[in-house]
Amino acid sequence: MKFVPIRLKIIRPSEKRRFDIYIMEKTKPILLLDKDLPLNENSPILEYNSNFIAFIPEKQLKEFKNFVSENLDDILNDSNISKRNKMYAMYVSMIDNMEELVNTRNINLCSKVTKDVSKFIAQTINDSMAISIMLSFIRNDSYNLALHMFNVGVYASMLTKRLHPELSTKKMEEISKGYFLHDIGMLKIDKKIITKRGKYTEEEYKEIKKHPEYGVEMLKNELKIFSPIMEKIILEHHERKDGSGYPYRKTEINEFARICSMADIFDAITSQREYKENVPKTTFEALREEKDFFIREFGKNKYEAFIKCFYIPTK
Repeated sequence: MKFVPIRLKIIRPSEKRRFDIYIMEKTKPILLLDKDLPLNENSPILEYNSNFIAFIPEKQLKEFKNFVSENLDDILNDSNISKRNKMYAMYVSMIDNMEELVNTRNINLCSKVTKDVSKFIAQTINDSMAISIMLSFIRNDSYNLALHMFNVGVYASMLTKRLHPELSTKKMEEISKGYFLHDIGMLKIDKKIITKRGKYTEEEYKEIKKHPEYGVEMLKNELKIFSPIMEKIILEHHERKDGSGYPYRKTEINEFARICSMADIFDAITSQREYKENVPKTTFEALREEKDFFIREFGKNKYEAFIKCFYIPTK
């Protein structure tokens, strides 16, 4: 049986679970708490320190993610849970809901994603330590659409806050929802194209390039969200200032679409892709080696602000 690690402290007392909890003793799994047993306030399991890593069977991972998503509000409001563990819970919930949306293509699940984004903004955007913790959870070792949308959402949101500190929380929420849903139009593309190994054919690439338009159509017609800013982000995040982008080869591009574009490119450079033979660049390699490109395309101000987003707070 395969196991995956979890942070034990986000499992709160007196809650039902659909997964078993194990500890490892010299690589041997020892059952700590059966899924059918309640976790009460006097349980010895609660004495483990806040950074303690436990394990669950890999086959029960979905049940664990569902548990975190269902109990996220309680976890975030629990004063006994550390900031790192709260951010971990938020990360698990956001990834879970994003993956469910992408895998099922059930557009109604966007409401879960947007609710998570509101919580993300409330909990992190004014807290540099919380942002730093969230960044530490980002995975670049493999590519899938859900992870990409999440990564871009985090990168673009933190850059927006640094460049535009005057924005209200409500406006930041609206803009960030556009970032996290920037590739929602990809759900209209044939799965065989999205998951294809190797380079796209000319016809496949033409279809891929329609996803910004598909995304705006979905936003308005299916999600019934009428937000000019979100529309601009979704529609223009692949446009380039020299007119070489798509879908309309525009040269005048919305400010927040530009921020999304920078985050999108950065995530592509630092993530493993099936069609790329080269090893993805680390954060610092990408920022150093692509400096000239980022400054030329997005300006020195955005580039320097983006670098500062990765500074680790000392407190």
